[in-house]
Amino acid sequence: MLYYINLLVAFVCTFILIFTAGFVLYRNRGGQSPVYYAQYNLAGAGIMGFIFLTYYAHDSQYALQFNRMSQVATLIFSGTLLNLSLTYPEREKKVPFYIPLACMTPAIVISLLVFFTDYSIASVKFTNLRPDRTMGILYPVYAAVSFLYFLIFMVIFFYKYVKVKNETFRLQIRYVVFATSIFITFTYIGSIFMPLLYNNYTLYVLAPTLTSIAATVTLLYSVLAYNLMDIRTALLKAAVYLLLTAVFFTPVLVLLYLFDVRLSSFNIPPEIKVISAVAFFMIISFILQPRIERTYRRNIFDIDDLTNRYIRKASTLKTLNELIDLSVKDLCKGLSLNRGLFFMYNDTERIFKKIYDSKDEFHPDEDIERHFPLIKWFARNQGILPENRIYIDEESFGPIRAGVSEFFDRYGAGSILPVYYENRIFGMLCLGKRDNGKNLTPDEIEHLEEFRIRFNDFIITVLAFDKAKKDQFITRSLELSADILSSSAARVLPNIKNIKFSSLIAPRYQRGFDYFDYIQPTENTLGLLCTDVSGIGVNNALYAVVLRSVFHSCINEAASPYIIIKRINLVINEYTKGGGELVTAFYAFFDSSSRRVYYANAGFPPMEVFRIDKNDFDSLDTEGSPLGYDPLSEYGQGTSELKAGDICVIYSKSLINSKNSEGESFGLLRLRNTVREQKGRTPSDIVKNLKLAYEKFMGIALPDSDITVLVMKIV
Repeated sequence: MLYYINLLVAFVCTFILIFTAGFVLYRNRGGQSPVYYAQYNLAGAGIMGFIFLTYYAHDSQYALQFNRMSQVATLIFSGTLLNLSLTYPEREKKVPFYIPLACMTPAIVISLLVFFTDYSIASVKFTNLRPDRTMGILYPVYAAVSFLYFLIFMVIFFYKYVKVKNETFRLQIRYVVFATSIFITFTYIGSIFMPLLYNNYTLYVLAPTLTSIAATVTLLYSVLAYNLMDIRTALLKAAVYLLLTAVFFTPVLVLLYLFDVRLSSFNIPPEIKVISAVAFFMIISFILQPRIERTYRRNIFDIDDLTNRYIRKASTLKTLNELIDLSVKDLCKGLSLNRGLFFMYNDTERIFKKIYDSKDEFHPDEDIERHFPLIKWFARNQGILPENRIYIDEESFGPIRAGVSEFFDRYGAGSILPVYYENRIFGMLCLGKRDNGKNLTPDEIEHLEEFRIRFNDFIITVLAFDKAKKDQFITRSLELSADILSSSAARVLPNIKNIKFSSLIAPRYQRGFDYFDYIQPTENTLGLLCTDVSGIGVNNALYAVVLRSVFHSCINEAASPYIIIKRINLVINEYTKGGGELVTAFYAFFDSSSRRVYYANAGFPPMEVFRIDKNDFDSLDTEGSPLGYDPLSEYGQGTSELKAGDICVIYSKSLINSKNSEGESFGLLRLRNTVREQKGRTPSDIVKNLKLAYEKFMGIALPDSDITVLVMKIV
């Protein structure tokens, strides 16, 4: 009886292990450790296959060769265990090929001696269908080397289990490696040491059979737990379906019994019997199927109820911070998670910043670049990312696994819920693990997708509400500031002998612009002030009132740019107490009779002067600091001779810093080239062409701030 059992299980296990090897290679194409795991299964299939042939051909002349090949397969199997321990977990840098080859060398050498000599097995015969072998001096060496491979394999994996902190790797080592190792030990005892020490072959086939089954079952556990569904759900569902299938078939069998026994006299055609049985089975399945679903889901966290309660509470919130706080707290409490974080994109700094952490841990190095591999992945994939996918999705995460897994490990994240706004990734809700260290199950991740969608919808609603409030505020502010500016800034361009003026004004919003003004002490002199105040709205306009007041009070000192800028700095400092907005200014005093310009700068871009005689530009600057921060700031004063045909350009920094949709800046060179190309034309023509060049460059992009350009040509 034992002979036939051994024959059958060896045959079945051979094909099971071959299938397992193929499945592993198919699911993990491109990895190094899966290759050795497949070799491990193929070597196990070789053991079982040659054991089957030994038993099947026990009275054949080839039985000895088959038995020796089973020993060769055992040595290869043991060596592959060591190679598997060296290559798992998968690393970006592959283990050099010569290392696994060196590890396999003792197994290969002993395998050649086993197969081609009588030093290990001299003869094999079966007595009463039980094997009886004559062993040589090499057999103990073969046994010791095989078991030594296994011991080294276990030591390495124990070390990695302690050292590696990633929970997915630890679970796979625990269930796939350690669980199977118990049966591998049993295999060495039953197939090698018992025959060697006691000539006992009772477990010769059964021991490796148990190992084969354990290897397949633990792999199945890994596939279910990390790819498809929670293992408890899978087992429960399988058991319920098995039980209910039996229940389904009982009335069908009763129906067939009635047809064959009780209703036989009616001569019912076989077709009617089959159709009736199938219809009866389908009706029962349709009635009981919903009960199956409710049964196997009863142990899953009720995420649907959690989502419904969250929707009722979140629908009343109007601010982003309140919404994020509620979302993280509800998930952490409802799913027993140990941590929750939220990273949000900052448009100003163009990075993702951590704005919420349930542990209140904030560090300066936690910002995430928008080109981080995880951000790029979410830009293409809108579903929830569980931690285990990083290690099983070789195609998506193979090249970026190190950086992404480091992010998960740093924050103890188990899954990440992406948030999208205006067709781009806006934020990431990072969920920790359960208090017992476990991740959410695949079934729970699937149910959590509805929560993520609702959370994303609420985020969009809140952001739209904030934008509407901001737009309304800006509109009201601009209306008021425009009224203030209309009474503060110069309404017309100056008119002075020998100098023609034109301007380009492009406000960021529909109304309002940076303050510029002029004073004209005499018919032939002119003082021109250009400023740039950060911010928008009423606050910006109030600066214009202050600037106008102090500027026009300095008409007697108009010829001294140093005094003008110095006095404005003192007044702004007093007005803001040294902590106001960033205010920059450029003051130029023109004397049309002498064709001289005197100037001073306070953080504004230099004045560009196109020299007609040398067909090139000079930059006039005194490199002063912005206004208002330090009452003791000193400002230089410069002077320059101008000639007929020279063109002076004063411009705000936002002109050359403006970026188009491709991220390219307009730049000073484009400004200069446009002026140079139009050097023979009037200032109004120069401004017109400059505007066309700017609009063509920007395309659909908008400037980040007000654009102000003044063009003056000496005639």
